[in-house]
Amino acid sequence: MSNSEPSWPRFFRRISEAFDDGGSQPAPQTRPLPPPPPPPPPRRPENQQLYQPQPLWIDDGASSPAPPLPARPARTSIQELSQIMDAHQQAFDHAHQQQQKETAATGGNSNEKKHPQRRNSLLRGSIRRKPVRDDSGSSEQSAAHAMDDRPPTTERVAEFRLDIPNGVRNMVQHPEDTIVGSVVVTVTKPTKARRIVLYFMGQQRVQLRDQSSVSPASIEYTLFDKQLVLWGSEHGAADDDSRMETLLPGTLVVPFSINLPRVNYPSTIKRDRVCRVRYVVWAVLERPGKLIDHTVATEKEELRLEPTVYPTCTKRALAIDKVIEKPRTPEEALASNVSVHLQGSISQSPAMPGERLTYQLDARVVGASAAPDSRHNYVIKRMRIVFVEKLKMRGLIRGQEHSHSHRTDIFTVKIASMGGSDGAKKADPAATYSAGGNVSVPLDVGAFDSKLLRREYEIRIECDVVDSASLLGKMTRQRATYAMRVPLEICDVSPDSFDSAAYMNAYTDESRNISSIAPPSHDASALEPELCAGGWELERSYHKWNADNPCWRQLAERKAAGS
Repeated sequence: MSNSEPSWPRFFRRISEAFDDGGSQPAPQTRPLPPPPPPPPPRRPENQQLYQPQPLWIDDGASSPAPPLPARPARTSIQELSQIMDAHQQAFDHAHQQQQKETAATGGNSNEKKHPQRRNSLLRGSIRRKPVRDDSGSSEQSAAHAMDDRPPTTERVAEFRLDIPNGVRNMVQHPEDTIVGSVVVTVTKPTKARRIVLYFMGQQRVQLRDQSSVSPASIEYTLFDKQLVLWGSEHGAADDDSRMETLLPGTLVVPFSINLPRVNYPSTIKRDRVCRVRYVVWAVLERPGKLIDHTVATEKEELRLEPTVYPTCTKRALAIDKVIEKPRTPEEALASNVSVHLQGSISQSPAMPGERLTYQLDARVVGASAAPDSRHNYVIKRMRIVFVEKLKMRGLIRGQEHSHSHRTDIFTVKIASMGGSDGAKKADPAATYSAGGNVSVPLDVGAFDSKLLRREYEIRIECDVVDSASLLGKMTRQRATYAMRVPLEICDVSPDSFDSAAYMNAYTDESRNISSIAPPSHDASALEPELCAGGWELERSYHKWNADNPCWRQLAERKAAGS
């Protein structure tokens, strides 16, 4: 075998000789493979000249000049490349403008409507000029052109929510007010849907405890439950597929309005493990499915409702003259004969939220401290005025009516001592506590009376009594808190607008009779809220699904911020 043969036939020959020496069967005769064909010569362009080597020229001092060097091919400069790219871009823009004009002339029936991704692929594949940066590093192109033209999401329903203005959502609603808003739905593909339904519900719930039960019983009562079809069929799932409508890709905005009747509904309130009154509005999108319908619901928006409360009497001062014999808790008892005598007045009731009340109070300790041989000297250390919310729940448990009361301190004011009269100071200067001034009613108060719940308010006057003769210091002094409650009527309309005759049914024309002016309670009226299509914007609006869509921009910004 010659040296020109490849190395692999020689390897097989050695293996066959090894088998022959061992007495095995003779190896088959292998025939060497032909050598591989030579590689083809490289192709060159027709206009390119082959380089011919020139003989070496040696400068020997002769007069013959040196041979000329071969000419180098010309190169395109950067300015020329930029001009070529600009020309390509102008030609593409001109063709795209012509295509848009043809599409507008034919009514939009073009391939671009059937294939919306085709134009985006052409834009991405076209020749684009690299943005030129200046010394400060800023780009000529804006962020909008740099954003990807692809849709930011692939979900069919990209957005479904309620749009209620902040001025309406944060405002307290009263009888005969109007609540406006809109339902916003955004789809990325043509979507068949049955309807869009708006719901508005008012509900109250109380928890009552029976003596025989361990856990409290929850009692619910629905004030109203209204619904309105804003878009689609009125019958919902009862319709066949042929009567369903199609949502086009884009954002559909459907406005609505809620007209509250002239009815006093309970105030919006939430007390954990006690009671709750709430008013919620939400929307539902119903879509057909193979086995069951698909429903998409918006987040429930809670609205704050307050009744319009009229006064039941004219303004009057609350006179106080009472002897408080026992402290608030039995554990704080100082002595069997220690009491507090409280005198004064608080004006005025009925009161409106935010109104300033004037008080004048005098308190004295009577009982053990008055004895001349007493070893104790009980005095009033401080006084407080506390606004208290009183809730009364009622309902039926196992056929029997139960009720329960719950009090919550909502506002506390500490009042400083002004000293008593000259005669009181001489008789017992340490036992008299006099205070006077003004205190404001909290703003977020409102009384109501409903079927399961009633809310009222009262003022609690507290007096802290201590033994100033204790020798063990302040921490070990005997102390107790004596308190009394004064009812406080809260109204939304000033009593100054009416006189005593207005509360006594004295007017024959009923123009100033409180019973005809005040809105009735929801128990005594059959009126319910009215849901209507159309709010501030009386007509629906539609935005196509493209880069100018607000939902598109928001999703693209979130995607860019997350990446």
